[in-house]
This record gives sequence, C-alpha cells and structure tokens, in this order.
Amino acid sequence: MTRTAAVPLADGRLTISEVASRAGVSANAVRYYERYRVITAERTKGNARRFTVDAICRIRLAVAAQRVGLSLAESAEILSEIPPMSPDLDLWTAAGQRLIDAGQARIAELAAVVDEYRNLGFLRS
Repeated sequence: MTRTAAVPLADGRLTISEVASRAGVSANAVRYYERYRVITAERTKGNARRFTVDAICRIRLAVAAQRVGLSLAESAEILSEIPPMSPDLDLWTAAGQRLIDAGQARIAELAAVVDEYRNLGFLRS
C-alpha cells in the first residue's frame, strides 16, 4: 500500500495526525508536547486542534533535546524565544546551539563519572 503525503488544510493548519506523522511521533506525544507548551494549537469551532507547520520543527528539536537530557520545560524555554512561524534562521540556529551546548555539557558530565568509576574514586568519597 502506498502512502501519500498529508496535505495541510486550506488555511495552512495541520491536524494532530499530520503533525505526528511529519514529526515522527505519536498523536499522544503531540498532545504531551502541547501540554508542556513546547507547541501550541488553535481550536476549531468543533474544538479540534490545529497546528502551524513549525510545530513539526519544535517537536523535532524537543525530541533531540530529550536525547541529550534536557527536560521538556527546558525545551519549552528554548523554543519560547522563537515566535510562532518565525522564518528567522538565526533564532532557530541559536536554539540548535543551545541544544549542542547542553549535549556537550552532558557529555562532559558523563565523562567525569566514567573517569571516577575508572579510578574507583566513587569508593573514596
């Protein structure tokens, strides 16, 4: 069976399933990211969620941030500095740099722990 790409609605807003599919997460995960203010949705008259296309990028960044140990609150803080639908590449680059910095800090912390174990320092404390 061949899947076709989801097409945004006429108003340019995406459904929860379209965001989930394009971001590579479940619909429940989309709701979770919304609850933690990583993304925001507008509601239709029928109370259905509708997202702007940048929700996909925001979720992808939050997923990457979680992989390096950032909390959703930290992800939401980073992303709050980027206005909805911002085409400003510098803002997105800065958010990505914060993710890189956090990842490098996490690597340094883990390397210190490994060194402590390697030298049995944890037994001497």
